[in-house]
Amino acid sequence: MTGQARIHPAAIIDPGVKLADDVCVGPYAIIRSGVEIGPGSVVLEHTVLNGPTIIGGNCRIGPAAYVGMDPQHLRYVHDPNNPTYLVIGDNVTIRESARIHRATHSGKDHATRIGNGCFLMGAIHVAHDCVLENDVIMADGALLGGHCHIGARAFLGGGCTLHQFVHIGRLVVIAGNEALSNDIPPFGAVRYGRLKGYNAVGCRRAGMDRKTIAAIRSCYQSLRDHRQVGNALGAMRSDLPDLPEVREIIAFIESSRRGLPPAHRAKPDASRFGAGPSGEGGPEGDL
Repeated sequence: MTGQARIHPAAIIDPGVKLADDVCVGPYAIIRSGVEIGPGSVVLEHTVLNGPTIIGGNCRIGPAAYVGMDPQHLRYVHDPNNPTYLVIGDNVTIRESARIHRATHSGKDHATRIGNGCFLMGAIHVAHDCVLENDVIMADGALLGGHCHIGARAFLGGGCTLHQFVHIGRLVVIAGNEALSNDIPPFGAVRYGRLKGYNAVGCRRAGMDRKTIAAIRSCYQSLRDHRQVGNALGAMRSDLPDLPEVREIIAFIESSRRGLPPAHRAKPDASRFGAGPSGEGGPEGDL
C-alpha cells in the first residue's frame, strides 16, 4: 500500500495491494493481493475485491459487491504464473451485490473490461471475458453471459439476460426482463424479443441532428420491410445517405455472428401484453 489511504480498521487488506493516496475503504471490506485502485475511489463495507484487478480513479464500489472473482467456467484453472485480469476504467459506479468476474485467458490484453463512466446497478452480473464500452448502464438484475460485448452508452433494462457472445451496439436500449440470444445493431430498441425500432430518445440525447436520426430510423424501417437481411442491407446502401451512422449499422449487421432478432411488422393483440383497451403498452409504444 502507498500514501495515506483511509482504511477502516475492520477492513482486510492483503500485502501487495496498491491504493492511491486518497482511496477510502469501508469496514469489513476484503481486498486481495493483485488489486490496484486509483485516486478518489471508494470501496464500501462488505465488498470483496479479488485480483489481479485494476480499478481507475473516482470509482465507487459496493456495499457488498464482488469484483474480480474467478471466472465461472468449467475449464478455468487458477494459475498464479499466468493470471487473468479485470480492468475497470474511471468514474465507474458498481452498486450493492453486483458481481463481476475476471477473464478466462491470461494477460491484460484478454481482460474483462469495464469502460469509463459505466453505472452498474444492484445485483447485476458481468461474466468472464465481457467488454463494456464507456457509459454503459445496467439496471438492477441485468445479467451478461461470458464474452458479451456492450457498446458505448447502451442501456440494459432491469432483469434482462444476454446469452454468451452476444454483441450489443452503441446507444442500444433493451427493455426490462428481455432474454436475448441475438446481436442488436447500434441505436436499436428491443422489446418482447424483437427489434421494436430505433432508440429515439437516446439518439436525441446524444446530440444527433435530424438528418442523422431520420437515416437511422430508415435503417430500421428497412429491417422491418424486408424479410431477408441481405435485401435490407441493399436498401440501406441504395436509398440512404452515406452517413457514418448508416455505415456503422451496416458494418455491424455484416459482422454479426449470432444474427439479429426479428423486427416488429404488425402490432400484436394488445391483451397478450397486458395492455388496456386502447392497445397502449404494446410493442409499438414507448419503452
